[in-house]
Amino acid sequence: MYQYRYLSCFDTKNLKSEVVDTVIVGSGLAGLSTAYYLLKIGIKPLVITKKRPGISNSFLAQGGIAAAVGCNDSTDLHFQDTIKAGKGLCIERNVRILVEEGLERVIDLINAQVDFDRDENGMLKLAMEGAHSVNRVLHSKDRTGYEIGKKLLQYVKGNVFLEEGYYLEEILTDGNTYVGILLSDGKEQKVVRSKSLVLATGGYSGVYLRNTSAYNVAGDSIAVAYRAGCNLMDLEFVQFHPTAVYVEGKPGWLISEAVRGEGAILVDENGERFIDELKPRDEVARAILKKYQEGHKVFLDIKPIIDKGIDFKERFPNVYNILKEFGLENTTKIPVSPSAHYSIGGVKANLDGKTDIKGIFAVGETACSGVHGANRLASNSLLECIVSGYKTAYNVYINNMCNKINYVNISNDVKSEKAMEKSDREKILKKIKTVMWNNVGLIRSKESLEKALAELENIYDTLSNFCNVRYLKDLTILCKGITLSALSREESRGVHYREDFPTQSEEFSKHTVLENNFKINFRRF
Repeated sequence: MYQYRYLSCFDTKNLKSEVVDTVIVGSGLAGLSTAYYLLKIGIKPLVITKKRPGISNSFLAQGGIAAAVGCNDSTDLHFQDTIKAGKGLCIERNVRILVEEGLERVIDLINAQVDFDRDENGMLKLAMEGAHSVNRVLHSKDRTGYEIGKKLLQYVKGNVFLEEGYYLEEILTDGNTYVGILLSDGKEQKVVRSKSLVLATGGYSGVYLRNTSAYNVAGDSIAVAYRAGCNLMDLEFVQFHPTAVYVEGKPGWLISEAVRGEGAILVDENGERFIDELKPRDEVARAILKKYQEGHKVFLDIKPIIDKGIDFKERFPNVYNILKEFGLENTTKIPVSPSAHYSIGGVKANLDGKTDIKGIFAVGETACSGVHGANRLASNSLLECIVSGYKTAYNVYINNMCNKINYVNISNDVKSEKAMEKSDREKILKKIKTVMWNNVGLIRSKESLEKALAELENIYDTLSNFCNVRYLKDLTILCKGITLSALSREESRGVHYREDFPTQSEEFSKHTVLENNFKINFRRF
């Protein structure tokens, strides 16, 4: 008999219940891709979203989608660049699937009328981004994620069951088998049973004080999956984007890497260039952080783009609008600093979505399939969303053919009346993000990580007896997992940098797997 793991503020005696074939939680590119391909093979899923469809990290993606479609390119070259960027931690068989099937999936997008940039002859324009050896990144100006997502959403919306305004509270399991989910809209709860669950809720960069994440995405569903029995992998690898607008007291909106790809350079307040802008993001981000630590300011100088005769507003309309919000549209030097951007780790899964729990699948940034290794190659993330969505859809079909809805009894008698005030919840959320930014950020050490663990434990203890802090509890659990993983990896590799272990070590050429009760194992796959 399943029992809720957290105290509930709701009357749980008469829960509403639904039964569907397949549930997708999340409506970003990975979730919509999965829904798109499920519809193609005859399955009409239920899509659950916290807000409305499309409020996601992938819809915010300014950069492009990488694929070996160029005349001087090949999937072998794309494979080699991905492996090189991954610093010895890529799972090579999955990378091979990503780049080869990714080529086919990009053709699917073209057939779905995604409006990629083309030259005067109608040929696809291919951009250069960091750590790629050739131009291979397809763009739709600087709103590629939105353009792809919009076309998928046009197909999906109206053809799927859609429930807006719900968030995932619990994943229900019977032993090692998925049973259903518990949802809440903030006023009441309900149970949805299905044969398959697809988690497509985005990553966890939102647990940092300075981040580029969509406001409703923070990684709490990854912790829900962990509590349900899924293992998590490589949580310590968080990619910090080097160039987010830096204006004190305002959010760090992203300035696409494509801007640097077109020729923008990084300079200090004296106009001196100090780094090759197209090096891997972790190197560029740390170089910028070092400048700030030395007392300098850092700017992204877009004058070289303008000097080439490129109309910046036309080429980067989204970036231009962001600059306009900050009052920076008339300057050529944009103040920037690093910001938590992409979480390489997540729910341990194959590229076909399979997790450690039968019937639970994870796709996109929610999952960790090992394709990014220790440092994601630019514009491979949107590609992963499409490839994993495609492959997961077919595995969901097989799972549904072979299994029935599980009607195991659910205990619903865990209830408490003790609630925390909203203002107190907001203070604790900011405290969690501050702990992570200060201690588990771009540069880490044993001292900072142990300090973070102690502070996170104290925060969790503060939350223990309240019934309306599920979200905060799950974020704290996730942050503890990130910190433990970072503490266990006594080396520097890719986006994980330990100042007390500044070099890469062959001993740690393995993946960090977070198992039940915060047990860390290092494994090769």
